[in-house]
Amino acid sequence: MHNKTEIGQYLKEHGEILIAPLGSSMLPLLKGDNCQVILKVPKESLRKFDVVLYRSGSGKLILHRIIKVQPSSYTLCGDNTYTFETGIMKEQILGVMTGFYRKSTYISCNRAGYRFYVRLWWFLYPLRKTAAGILRMMRGRTGRTGND
Repeated sequence: MHNKTEIGQYLKEHGEILIAPLGSSMLPLLKGDNCQVILKVPKESLRKFDVVLYRSGSGKLILHRIIKVQPSSYTLCGDNTYTFETGIMKEQILGVMTGFYRKSTYISCNRAGYRFYVRLWWFLYPLRKTAAGILRMMRGRTGRTGND
C-alpha cells in the first residue's frame, strides 16, 4: 500500500501505520505473508527490546529489535540475524512496533507472553549464533547450500 518514501511521511502525518514486513530477519516472530505490524511514531524513550522501523544510511527500511540503548544511538539486530547494526541515530527511527497480527490474531507488545518470548529469545542468542555457525560449517563440508 505504501512505498518506502511514503511510510515515513505517512507515520509523521497519521501517527500510526499497519504494514506487512518483508524478509526473514525477524523470524520466528514475524512470519512473512501472514503477519502485519502496527507501527507508531515513538512518543516516549525507546527501550531495549523494542522493535523499530528505521531508515539505513543507504535508504533501506529495516525492521529490527533494539538490543542496546546508548546515550546518543542504538544498537539493533533482527531476531533471525547475528550481525549488530551500531550507531543507529534517533532521527533514523520512523516507528516503533506496538503490536502485530499473526493471521487474524492480534498480539500486543505489552502482553506477558510476548515479553517472555523476547527475553527468552535473546537469552538464547549465544546458543542460536553457535548453532547457526555449526550448520553453516556442516553445509560447507557436505557441499549443501541449504536449499537442498
